[in-house]
Amino acid sequence: IFDMKKIFTTSAMLFCLLALQPIQANSQLEGVTVPDTRVVDGTTVKLNGLGLRLATMLKVKVYVMALYLETPGNDAATIINSDEAARIELHMLRDVDAKDMRKAWTEGFEKNYQGSADLSSELAALKAATGDLKEGEVLAFDFSGDKVTVSSSGKPTGTIEGAEFRRAMMSVWLGKKPPNKEIKAGVLGMK
Repeated sequence: IFDMKKIFTTSAMLFCLLALQPIQANSQLEGVTVPDTRVVDGTTVKLNGLGLRLATMLKVKVYVMALYLETPGNDAATIINSDEAARIELHMLRDVDAKDMRKAWTEGFEKNYQGSADLSSELAALKAATGDLKEGEVLAFDFSGDKVTVSSSGKPTGTIEGAEFRRAMMSVWLGKKPPNKEIKAGVLGMK
């Protein structure tokens, strides 16, 4: 015979235990699944959006970009000028050699950086921190104050300091001439 009081008590305890477990939601684009939060220098950042980098007239799929922000939003200028914690992840959908990535950094800075500072040494450091990337690898940028830490598949490859560099780096995707309009709209959560 069933003891209803015991069944109810056990069920209630099980429900409470399950309710206390953290639930990690995920988002997905082009087969890439990312968590809805990350931690940058002890600060939780939330997924703001996902965007797809398309290249050439043929719309070749290069990577899925995930933008994480301490305070999510859809105003590009506010995000570019923020000094809050942030993270950018580039989830590679194909192999890209270092030469092509380094060329893309130069073009992105030239097209989108609105400041007047000479960032040639910072750009050189970014290029040095960027190697060949294989399909499935992740190139990440952690923004903490005026410091940007670059990592490839979880291994740090360089740290670049400076508020102007930080703004320039964010501008590559959020500036007036992003690599493609879909990536900007996606990471701003406007898709």
